Amino acid sequence: MDTMKGFFKAFLAVVVLGTFGCFQKKGPVLRIGNITEPATLDPQLAPGFSEAKIITALFEGLLVPDNRTLEPLPGMASSYTVSPDGLEYTFALRNDIFWSNGNPVVAKNFVDAVERGLSPSIASPWLEFYFALKNAKAYYDGKITNFFEVGIEAKSSKTLTFTLEKPIAFFPSLLTHWAWFPVNRKSIEETGDFFSRDNRWTKTDNIVSNGPYLLKSVEVGAKIIVEKNKRYWDAKNVNVEEAHFISGVDASTEENMFIAGQLDITDNVPSDKIKFYREQGTLRRAASLGTAFYWFNCKKKPFDDVRVRRALSFAIDRSAIGDLRNRGSGFEAYSLVPPGTLDYAHRDLFQFDVSYAKKLLAEAGYPDGENFPKTTILFNTSDNLKVVGEAVQEMWRKYLNVDVNLQSIEWGVFLAERRKHIFDICRGNWVGDFNDATTFLNLLSSKDSNNHAQWANGDYDRLLSEASKEKSSPRRIGILAKAEKLMIEEMPIIPIYFDSFCHLVSKRVEGWYPNILDWHPLKNIRFIEE
Repeated sequence: MDTMKGFFKAFLAVVVLGTFGCFQKKGPVLRIGNITEPATLDPQLAPGFSEAKIITALFEGLLVPDNRTLEPLPGMASSYTVSPDGLEYTFALRNDIFWSNGNPVVAKNFVDAVERGLSPSIASPWLEFYFALKNAKAYYDGKITNFFEVGIEAKSSKTLTFTLEKPIAFFPSLLTHWAWFPVNRKSIEETGDFFSRDNRWTKTDNIVSNGPYLLKSVEVGAKIIVEKNKRYWDAKNVNVEEAHFISGVDASTEENMFIAGQLDITDNVPSDKIKFYREQGTLRRAASLGTAFYWFNCKKKPFDDVRVRRALSFAIDRSAIGDLRNRGSGFEAYSLVPPGTLDYAHRDLFQFDVSYAKKLLAEAGYPDGENFPKTTILFNTSDNLKVVGEAVQEMWRKYLNVDVNLQSIEWGVFLAERRKHIFDICRGNWVGDFNDATTFLNLLSSKDSNNHAQWANGDYDRLLSEASKEKSSPRRIGILAKAEKLMIEEMPIIPIYFDSFCHLVSKRVEGWYPNILDWHPLKNIRFIEE
């Protein structure tokens, strides 16, 4: 999944180190950094973790991730069973679950969410998730028109059944994702078309939710405030009464706010301070199931030429970028699927090679960068992304005599331009939605809505399809590895580095644990008694 940018501007002058860890405000409000402004609070539309931080506080799915291990635990569902062939999952919903307007949460609310997400007019970024269900792809493609033929059914008000196209061992983990969160159809229809992206149902006065928190207020360009939902089934175990998600500040300002006691949890840490805070023992850091990369617009010259794409990729010294980010060796990426992916043997699929890059660029008609078209790298506003962009810009100038411009734009505009493919090269980042190689490799499927490169390769698609039908884990992994190698040879993306999550977390906060997906359910966080 993608990572983001935001709203709210800084203040704060230099604060002496002696104040570090001392907090001016000790109240019950939890202040959380959320650098990127959420594009939406609509579960079926939300593109990434900037939105998910808030959405997972407002809504709850059938299952929720454990805040340490990410193991799927009961949420709206109290239990579930799986058929012997692995194709049918039946969930029993709790009896004591309600929407914020007092309506009971019922199985049909989950069916409505999938129907909405599968609508072409909604154009959910998570279509591939829904395609796990029997007939979902055929329904989306218009080959069948009756939604009741899709593999999801409310057997009763408290019984929900999913029927899959093929067995998926990690399906319970998939259901912890916000794309599957239920919706209150009646409340959405009161504000407009149920299948419209422009429906304003998530505005403060309209939103009806079912999670541990309620949306209290939204200050555009500043912060979003949520408060404890007294109707939530497990309200007695929700410890923080109110949380403020602070947006619109860069990593340096977040750092200053943290030092001054105005933030309890930062969204990021300035790249040049990571080493310092690690040595101070105040850094919360975890290896990420995530890869940072650049998308090529493969339908735009000269990036429709695989030689150009490979030349630019081979001319980046990723170890130097790792040093710039102060994250040490071992994070440079020469593949898409990161180390730590379940059952997948990570390996480098190419290397830094300036001579080969120059040769490829000359073969493509641009010897020593001569006549190379004007090119721009597009990225959302971020100090860290700027550091990486400047490093890549300098390497291409130094090694290939190719000059590129850097363009930084606000997150919402960035999302729109990327979706419309208005770019030459643009920043990409994906954090696994579940721990399996397919969450990365499916990005480059010709049918995936997140394939911003517009790259298509029939052999690649066939390999992914073949792997999806394979029951033998070693054979399946072998097919996926072959697909990744094929994709890297075509280079529709430029892998840059495998990321890690870095946050500063107040000493008054408990229940926040580093994990590979950087999921930290607000429900589980509490303050240390002083």
